[in-house]
Amino acid sequence: MNHKILQKLESMIHTSPQLLRNPLTLQQAIQGTFEVELSDVSFSNIGELVDRIDDAVLARYFSSVWQSDMKKFKYSGLSLINEVNQLNPRRVLDVGCGYNEFKGKIPNLVGVDPYNDAADVMCKIPDYRTDEKFDAVLALGSINFGSTEKIFAELEHTVNLCNPGAVLFFRVNPGMPHDKVESDWISFYPWDSNFIVNCASQLGVNILDIRHDRHSDNPKKNRMYFVWRTN
Repeated sequence: MNHKILQKLESMIHTSPQLLRNPLTLQQAIQGTFEVELSDVSFSNIGELVDRIDDAVLARYFSSVWQSDMKKFKYSGLSLINEVNQLNPRRVLDVGCGYNEFKGKIPNLVGVDPYNDAADVMCKIPDYRTDEKFDAVLALGSINFGSTEKIFAELEHTVNLCNPGAVLFFRVNPGMPHDKVESDWISFYPWDSNFIVNCASQLGVNILDIRHDRHSDNPKKNRMYFVWRTN
């Protein structure tokens, strides 16, 4: 759950409890505060509404504001094209592919993204289903939003999509906010090496690499890079 949105929504309702009984006013308040439009503001618990706002905020940002800077990263950028191709994988999954930049550069690649229509499949990570497994996975900045429970569930689902011996390449954000005002309500998960190691242990994968990946232009965009291999 996005706690920034939860706290703000609770504050709004505390100040104006009439929002609980007036859907139209609640819609207007949400639009004015979070700058997203929701057609449905009904909920049985506040967490449902928080998740709906959070998804709308992410959709707005990643569909129309965010721009890729893939080439700015030394380890988790364009150099991954050669790394993946050297594995000669039969199928490659790009989770949260954004503009699907690796399409046509890495053979047999399927790009999945919930917000960008350049993807081969538009859906959220836990909703992606296929009978065929993958030999390599790219997850570059995509498993980074929400609670620890959500992050771990997305990692687990991604690992379950892999064949034995598959190699997974990750770029993750250690909690640094983006500099665009439209990202203000996004909660970036604070990744660290201990979490990476502990998740690998829990999911039964081997760690091949963990390192910092510095952005060539902006240190505020520095990230972590790590590689797993399934057993």
